[in-house]
Amino acid sequence: MFGSKKKHILAEGAQALAVVTKVDYAKVAGMTIAQNYNYKLDLTLMVRPDQGAPFEAHTSDYFSQFAQPSIGAQFWVRYDPDDQSRVEIDQARIAADNAQVQTQVAAAAASAVPADLAAGGILGRGAIVDVQKTPVDQLVDCAVTVGVRLVDGTEPYRASCHIPLTPDQAEMIVPGGTYVTVRADPRDHSRIAISLTEETPVVTTDDPRVIEPPARALRDGLPCRIKVLLHARTWLQSPGGDEFYAIKLQVESDGSTFQANLPVPADALAMLENGASLPAKRLASEPDVIAIDWAAALAGAPA
Repeated sequence: MFGSKKKHILAEGAQALAVVTKVDYAKVAGMTIAQNYNYKLDLTLMVRPDQGAPFEAHTSDYFSQFAQPSIGAQFWVRYDPDDQSRVEIDQARIAADNAQVQTQVAAAAASAVPADLAAGGILGRGAIVDVQKTPVDQLVDCAVTVGVRLVDGTEPYRASCHIPLTPDQAEMIVPGGTYVTVRADPRDHSRIAISLTEETPVVTTDDPRVIEPPARALRDGLPCRIKVLLHARTWLQSPGGDEFYAIKLQVESDGSTFQANLPVPADALAMLENGASLPAKRLASEPDVIAIDWAAALAGAPA
């Protein structure tokens, strides 16, 4: 009967996180209960459901002498919503969480930047151009091609490398939409490594392909208004310090929708919000060449 109850709780009970508030060794006739050097502990728990008030519960289980929970420890449990006195430790969830942590640790170790690049590599910003993903055991080997811009002003170039990632991390690597931090070998810029532990630097660019389109729109374009649909950082900035954002926008007059990389002055950044309606200028001869008129936007903003 006890076995069927335990199975019922683990299969059908509600899941919650519990905090250990008291630990006692289970005893029979004054003797501590143990099996194969695993000690049976009586635990007092504060169970914290996602919905509903926390409640106190008690459970017993065997633990290795090297892995005994202490007061304040947290782990997952299952409980009977109709009888909160019936609680069992959710070993399956704990094992799954431990496996996930082990996978993350393995990925961090496997994807660590080589020591020489970590110490002396040139920091840069990388845009994922292509990725080929191959599952290897619990990780995913990602063969990536990266558009590299280094902080030392080196001309932009492409390079390739491999990086092992967890499945969740690998899913986030999307060509044309993912930026990463890179370290490049000062003696061989084609040798790069992706750094998962460093902030991506904002790199200054004077590339006319980036700088000139919005400048021409501001100079020669006709006034219009746009609605910001989505926006994201590109980790690029103009020589004057205006950071470029990839902005998906809609021209309010004709409903046309497209994406443009546009500079945003620091004092106007608070106005860049999804759904914002902003003044802009657009070239009649090149409808996709557009720029937000931040001077007009700031002039018209409420004090």
